[in-house]
Amino acid sequence: MSRTCKKRRFVSHGGDVWGFARKHNIPLEKVLDFSGPVNFLGPPKKALEAVKRNARLIRFYPDPNPMELKAEIAKYVGHGVKESNIILGNGSIELIYMITEVFPCSFKAIIPVPSFTEYEKAALRVGGDVIFVQLPDDFALEPEKIKEAFTDDTRILCICNPHSPSGTVYERETLLDLVEFCSKKDIIVSVDENYIEFSEKPQDNTMAGYVRKYANLFVIRSVTKFYGMPGIRFGYGIATEELIEKLQTVRQPWSINSLASFATSAAFNDTEFIENTRRTIKKERTRFSKMLGSTGGFHVFPSQTDFLLVKILDKRITSTALKEKMAEEGILIRDCCTFVGLDDSYFRVTVRSARSNLRLVKTLNKVLDKVK
Repeated sequence: MSRTCKKRRFVSHGGDVWGFARKHNIPLEKVLDFSGPVNFLGPPKKALEAVKRNARLIRFYPDPNPMELKAEIAKYVGHGVKESNIILGNGSIELIYMITEVFPCSFKAIIPVPSFTEYEKAALRVGGDVIFVQLPDDFALEPEKIKEAFTDDTRILCICNPHSPSGTVYERETLLDLVEFCSKKDIIVSVDENYIEFSEKPQDNTMAGYVRKYANLFVIRSVTKFYGMPGIRFGYGIATEELIEKLQTVRQPWSINSLASFATSAAFNDTEFIENTRRTIKKERTRFSKMLGSTGGFHVFPSQTDFLLVKILDKRITSTALKEKMAEEGILIRDCCTFVGLDDSYFRVTVRSARSNLRLVKTLNKVLDKVK
């Protein structure tokens, strides 16, 4: 990882099709977006029907304490989680920022990197300081190395599982080791499970059930990725009742709109959509990975999500240059040089339809041929 990125770290995330369309003067519907790791199948039909069916209710304030929805979420999560273990957020972002607001000033947050940039921004926003722990080349968690980074001022450890941007799933035993270690030091472990539904065995991989045992565990999820509803802005956190009550004191009122609640409830009950998504993403991810790897110019990392992290092996082109070349073809990829811990030889692509994936691979080959 020798080459560094000269761009500012805090840039827009993937999925900015609006800015991309404006910059390159491409009609929005013509943009082929591989940068935002959102289910290409789109939202569940039942969720769309629920939005239409309840649209008239926007004349009322949202329910400030939607117990029925929390009960629905608890049932969906399983593992003995109760509605009292649930807190709602305007996407997972609100929850990522919310958890940092319960700490005193000058606290320290530990973040194994590369990782989602919002963990760092959330800590800095409230006066915290960040300690990065570099992950190895295969992005495995190294508990002992992480433990060495803790100080007396450490208040939170932020981990995403499955990991972004690699798609790696961490074993439960590894995470429990860190949770147990942190519980003795009164340190919160925030586990971001935004991609958990894509994994091979989501019910075996989730940490949700352990909130009943560990008061320092905070699990974050949303309906953005798997359910293809980023515009709805709905997320939920899972924790012990004591931590939920503490978070409620800093939570903004009415941050969840009514339509998001109805869409989420309907989505969780759309079993046909859930099964089809898991089956389709797995099939296309396997095919897509093989096609990318067969080019000879890339190393594709194994993933259990709907995205693939790719390392460019040809040093004559950077991820930033590749992104610009692909943009000229109307294709948007995620330049990963802005992730702390990665350089400009990494990019990320979302698994889409077989036809779209093939178009991306052919375009990549064309770009690489020009470089050669």
